[in-house]
Order: sequence, then structure tokens, then C-alpha cells
Amino acid sequence: MKVFFRLIGMAVLAAAVCLSGCQRKAASPGVGASAPDFTLNDLNGSPHTLSALRGKVVVLDFWATWCPPCRASIPVLNRIYQRFHGEGVKVMGVSIDDGSKDIRDFLKTHQILYKVLWDNKNIADAYNVQSIPNVFVIDKNGVIRDHHLGFSADEFDELSGEIQGLLK
Repeated sequence: MKVFFRLIGMAVLAAAVCLSGCQRKAASPGVGASAPDFTLNDLNGSPHTLSALRGKVVVLDFWATWCPPCRASIPVLNRIYQRFHGEGVKVMGVSIDDGSKDIRDFLKTHQILYKVLWDNKNIADAYNVQSIPNVFVIDKNGVIRDHHLGFSADEFDELSGEIQGLLK
């Protein structure tokens, strides 16, 4: 019986760690720093360059298909996309999955309205992504204005307020 309770305790601890954000690396570039530029392909092979989006607010989400908090954040990011894409805000999901096949399979059963890019881990490393989901809010000048580790239920309100402030 003692072993059973230990196993349950370990499972609860593992779930708590993962729900707060699936760990990966060290600290991220700070708020106020220039966002590292990149060019990544979407799933159709079309390249997307961050610096080409100067003049627009960018919401950049590092995520993976295997990460439960990442999956929970997708509906919120879909709502952010729907609310702000008409105002020139770009929402981009950067998947750190091992291959694009994992993402394609995921998208067959999960709707993502915003652009999904695949990273071979170089860009996540440039941003020093330490956990996922890891959302960077980048202003019109390419400067990181905020960043969110993990996922919380009030994420929509927080992101909306930040974006509205940057659009003024």
C-alpha cells in the first residue's frame, strides 16, 4: 500500500510540474531586449521572417504537440488571433516538436487559426526557451515587451491588455 501512495504522489508531482510548463532550458531574453530575428518555414514550406513583421505587434508562442499546457493555450491564442488579426497583430506558433509530421498529425484533430512554424530547436535556443508554452509579446519595433511562461486561465485577458497597450 505504501508503494501505491508513493506512485500516486510522484504522478501528482509530475503533473503539477508539467501543468506549470514543460521544462526545457535556461532563462529567456529579457523584457526590453530586441527579439532575436529568425526565418522559419510554415508547414507548406513558406518562409516567415520575424524582422519582416516590423510595424506589427507579434505574439510568438513556443509550444509542442506533446505538452498538455500548450494544448490548453491553443484556444486562447485562437481567440487572440480572432480578436486582433484585423488590427495587424500577428500570432505565430513555433513548434519545437521533433518533426513536422507530429505537427501535421496534431492539426488533423486540433484547429489552430494562426500561423504554425516548425523550429529545428535553433530559434528556441536563441530565445533560451526554458519551458513551454512560452509566449513572447513583441512590439512594432521588434522589442520584447512581455513574456509568459506556462499557461493560466486568465491568459486571454492578460494578453489582450498587453496587445491593446502596444497598438496605441
